[in-house]
Amino acid sequence: MLKKIIASSRYVVAAASVGAFIASLLLLIVALAQTIGVVGRTITNFRAVAADPKELTLVLVTNIDLFLLSAGFYIIALGFYELFVDDNIELPDWLEIHDFDDLKSNLVGIIIVVIAVAFLGQVIDWKGGADIVYFGLAVGLVTAALTYFITAKGAKNKKPRPGPPAENDGPTSMDH
Repeated sequence: MLKKIIASSRYVVAAASVGAFIASLLLLIVALAQTIGVVGRTITNFRAVAADPKELTLVLVTNIDLFLLSAGFYIIALGFYELFVDDNIELPDWLEIHDFDDLKSNLVGIIIVVIAVAFLGQVIDWKGGADIVYFGLAVGLVTAALTYFITAKGAKNKKPRPGPPAENDGPTSMDH
C-alpha cells in the first residue's frame, strides 16, 4: 500500500508541469500583445520611428526576451512531464529529456540566452560611460560559470563507449 502511494506521488510533479506551462502561455500572450502594440504604434508613427528606431529596437529585444522565457518555461513543463509522468510523448530529438541533468542543461542554456539578450538591451539603451563595462563583466562571469557548470556536468556524466579493439590490443608474439 505504501509502495503504491510513494510510486504514484510522482504525479504531484504534474502540478509543476502545469504551472510552468501556464507561465509559458502567459509570457507568450504578453509578448504577443506587446508586439502587436508596437507594430500598431510603428505604423501610426512610422516617420518618427524610422528617424529614431532605437526605442523600437529596445522594445523588440525585450519582446524576444519574453518569447525566449516563454519557450524556456515550455521546455521545463515538458521536461517535468516527461521525467515524472509520461515519457512517451512525441517530441523532436533535440527536445527529448532523458534525465534531470538534461532538464538542468536546457534551463541553464535558456538562462544564458536570456542574460545575453538582457545585455543586448542594455547596450541598445546605453547612454555612454563605463557602467556598461561592469555590467558586461558581470554577464560574462555568470555566463562563464554557467557554461562551466554544464560542460563539467557533461564531462562527468559521459561514459566511455565500448568500441572496436585497437590494432595492438590483441595477443602478440611477445605474449607467448
